[in-house]
Amino acid sequence: MLKRTVELKRVVITGLGMVTPLGNNVGETWDNLIAGISGVSIVSLFEDRVGKSPEMSIVAGNVKGFNGKDIFLQREKALDKGALKQIRHMNLVDQYALAASLEAVDDAGLSSEGELGNAGVFIATGFGGVSSWEEQHIKLMAGGIDKVSPFLIPRFLPNLPGGNVSIFCKAKGPNVSLTTACAAGAHSIGMAFRSIQLNEADLIITGGTEAPITPLTYAGFYRMGALSTRYNNDGNHTKASCPFDLGRDGFVMGEGAGIIILEELERALKRNAKIYAEIVGFGMTGDATHITKPCLDGVLRCVELAMKNAGIDSDMVDYVNPHATSTPVGDKNEAQALLKIFGSNNRGPLISATKSATGHLLGASGAIEAIFSVKALGESIVPPTINLERVDPECEGLNHVIDKSKKSSINYVVSNSFGFGGTNASLVFKKWQCE
Repeated sequence: MLKRTVELKRVVITGLGMVTPLGNNVGETWDNLIAGISGVSIVSLFEDRVGKSPEMSIVAGNVKGFNGKDIFLQREKALDKGALKQIRHMNLVDQYALAASLEAVDDAGLSSEGELGNAGVFIATGFGGVSSWEEQHIKLMAGGIDKVSPFLIPRFLPNLPGGNVSIFCKAKGPNVSLTTACAAGAHSIGMAFRSIQLNEADLIITGGTEAPITPLTYAGFYRMGALSTRYNNDGNHTKASCPFDLGRDGFVMGEGAGIIILEELERALKRNAKIYAEIVGFGMTGDATHITKPCLDGVLRCVELAMKNAGIDSDMVDYVNPHATSTPVGDKNEAQALLKIFGSNNRGPLISATKSATGHLLGASGAIEAIFSVKALGESIVPPTINLERVDPECEGLNHVIDKSKKSSINYVVSNSFGFGGTNASLVFKKWQCE
């Protein structure tokens, strides 16, 4: 039998796009993140349906000032009326993904007229179009089936964000959608990375998107005891997302999308593309212990696998963007795992939990944090963990970057994402240097 040998391709990042609680594009989001600004605000859109309870969380990392039609009309090459009509019928989760994807495609200097013909699309989501499902179910119960929108199914299917991006960008390569809860965005990028490494595609639009801020999701997470409620007062709401802080009491739900263009190195060099960074490692594990409580061992093994895949030792990592959702158990277990891997702050990498500024974007979180990692590499600056006023003793020993950004030479970054069901993903990015 003939043995097949596969030469792994090198993979680089050539385009970035974002819609987040901190801004509707990469530049605005990054500037606000570096400045230590919080994107968390009071949300009241569901009060009339959930009811007002002093224990109910009313804060979120919600996107501000986003209008899908306006965003797309602002593009240099405006979309036609038919395309704008399609956008109007999309759920926000699809609109966020499309806006971020189009920004990333533009940023990469690509055109849908031929250059994206063989491109793949790997876009993840945890909840898909949950708001459409919820709204249409209410209409069904109140008025019968004739009141249900004919657009319901394409509005909530979790593969439609990627499907719409594929259609609008005329990308005819592999089209894959992952739903691994809060690890989905990172898993999507990792699997796209492997697909290019194995020469299954040479360019992939990848990342995650989420629009989960609805009465039902809030009620569900609240009943689990997962959401922050301690900081509901208007004067304190921006402190609600406080990873590693002694006063943390749950996560703050966020929304938005993060999209990156992964490209095979030789292809990128051939077209003289701008290169942000190289992706060099990916690890994934399963806790196999509990549906919602993250496991220290699962986290530890995941990060170690990603570093092994990248061919680096722990002392080569300069910055870690942790999952760190501001939950009591999750932050503690991740901190303990990082201490086992990297040691005390005298030797360990810089640590900053950017969910402190954005809230937790669930299935999109790994993707936007991948972009933060790439920007940190390129600009030699680490964004801060805000709201970290009293480090939990069980999270001490890490080299926390608190309140203010820190200039630092960075060569390798690890970005972590973990999800319900015990699913874990870690990505390793390397500073790009012309070779």
